[in-house]
Amino acid sequence: MKNTYDAIVIGGGHAGIEAAYALAKRAFNVALITLNVNRLAMLPCNPSIGGSAKGIITREIDALGGVQGFFADQAMIQIKMLNTSKGPAVWSLRAQIDKEKYCKIILEDIKKQKNITLIEDEVTDLIVENKTCLGVVTKEHGNIFSKVTIMTTGVYMNSRILRGENIKYDGPDGEKTSSTLSKNLSKYNFEIIRLKTGTPCRIYTDSIDFSKVEKEVIDKNELCFSSHSNIRLDEQTCCYLTHTTPKTKEIILKNLDRSSLYSGIIKGIGPRYCPSVEDKIVRFQEKETHHIFFEPETSKGDIMYINGLSTSMPEDVQDQMIASIPGLENAKVQKYGYAIEYDAINPLNLYKSLESKILTNFFSAGQPNGTSGYEEAAAQGLIAGINAANKLENLPSIDIKRNDAYIAVLIDDIVTKGTNEPYRMLTSRAEYRLLLRNDNVDKRLSSYAYQNKMISKEQYNKVNEKYQLIDETIENLKNEYVSSNSEIAKKYHVENGISKLKLLANPEVNPIDILGNNFPYIDEVTIQVRLFGYLKKQESSAQKMLRLEALKLPTNIDYDKVANLATEAKQKLSKIRPTTIGQAARISGINPADIEMLMFYLNNRK
Repeated sequence: MKNTYDAIVIGGGHAGIEAAYALAKRAFNVALITLNVNRLAMLPCNPSIGGSAKGIITREIDALGGVQGFFADQAMIQIKMLNTSKGPAVWSLRAQIDKEKYCKIILEDIKKQKNITLIEDEVTDLIVENKTCLGVVTKEHGNIFSKVTIMTTGVYMNSRILRGENIKYDGPDGEKTSSTLSKNLSKYNFEIIRLKTGTPCRIYTDSIDFSKVEKEVIDKNELCFSSHSNIRLDEQTCCYLTHTTPKTKEIILKNLDRSSLYSGIIKGIGPRYCPSVEDKIVRFQEKETHHIFFEPETSKGDIMYINGLSTSMPEDVQDQMIASIPGLENAKVQKYGYAIEYDAINPLNLYKSLESKILTNFFSAGQPNGTSGYEEAAAQGLIAGINAANKLENLPSIDIKRNDAYIAVLIDDIVTKGTNEPYRMLTSRAEYRLLLRNDNVDKRLSSYAYQNKMISKEQYNKVNEKYQLIDETIENLKNEYVSSNSEIAKKYHVENGISKLKLLANPEVNPIDILGNNFPYIDEVTIQVRLFGYLKKQESSAQKMLRLEALKLPTNIDYDKVANLATEAKQKLSKIRPTTIGQAARISGINPADIEMLMFYLNNRK
């Protein structure tokens, strides 16, 4: 094994996989260093990819040339579109994944990549000279050098598993933990924060009484994440719905002092939007029951993930909780739930490129940046990989605007506002979510992907041709009128001839009646027609924001010299070092008066 590479990626989780593939696609030699090569991109918590907002992120990753959606399609055992009863701004894909198959296909594919070298080892430290990262120190292979390094360690830095008073210094599922890396990061002046997440028990399927639970039946469909997939499910795997009971609540409240979370053992802050069951019981004591979902972990269906029962209770209390839930009275536990506590860095230590402000050529992506979720991690890994490749080629960083991607919202939020809990992407975090839909990811991001060498000219042209056809179709609908004697007119009670565009704008009209069964982009055309006014309003608002983004801030500005700037503003601007007026305006604690003073200072300086 050689000891010098173009790039090193620390960690083989969802962020690490995207970073390695992005660099390899750009023809750079990558060393992917991971604690266990057989657990690449493992799914230690829920066996699914996607979800509200998250599914759109996975689609955005695909549009930018990433791989999560492509591999998810190959391993999915169920897929559905969420929120279809609501507007298209919140439609989002979610797929149940065969977690064993997912790891296996990624390992098989990565072994075929000539530019990726897989190394099973633990990174203990960085090689640093003159505030520049030159590589890493490993336990077994010694020093490995690189031009750029990307840290994607997931929840493995100084992690510990907690069930009541029982503490194990492991990573998820009993995997190894990285015991010294975060300590050494603090040596280089990274601010280390402590976070927490958790997972529920797994139950043997043959011990569940399915007569007491509700079966979720999903219709056959042709949904998938990736535009490069030709995989469609022939059969949908079923999930099941049940609930906690007043007895569950009683057990939890009686044993609250035995929970790792409530006994004070856990110091890290957990995710607000994915709480443990004891946290839900305490926070919402007026509720007697909470939903519980049974989700199969593989296509075999022999193990069920008990979604909604994440806990840090000791095993004997978990046994009581499980037995109190309809369908689980005689359940056999394959693995008990646990909380996991781990180290991360303050994301304010990073630029929007995800390169560190502290060490040159050192990038960080995923959960070590204070985020939660496979999708958020993969998105950051892809962006870090693209920007590391751009740096190697002396090209500018990819700079996706907030009105173009949830990925941009995610990264801008964490590096501008920071986080004191695992950050989870929600549709409500995006002020332009009507523009950031599931149906238009290719339109939003293909130019970014092409400019950053992540898709081919042919792929880019194909997207342009698609939207040219959509635009031409909408234009034609303006000039085509419905005859009052036609079948469509009779069906929808059209008395006077109106344009097909106006008829399509009516939400009561079936778009197939206007566009025909064989038109390939029915949803895209229908959404653009029916939301025309709303879309124009958000596009106008986004243009105002972009004008502030165009006002660049000098990197060497001394904020102490800006007259009439509030003390808090000076401190935060000096720490975060925003690159534009727009980013400065989004910093927590910066008010409009501070922005006015800043712009006045810049104008006078010119």
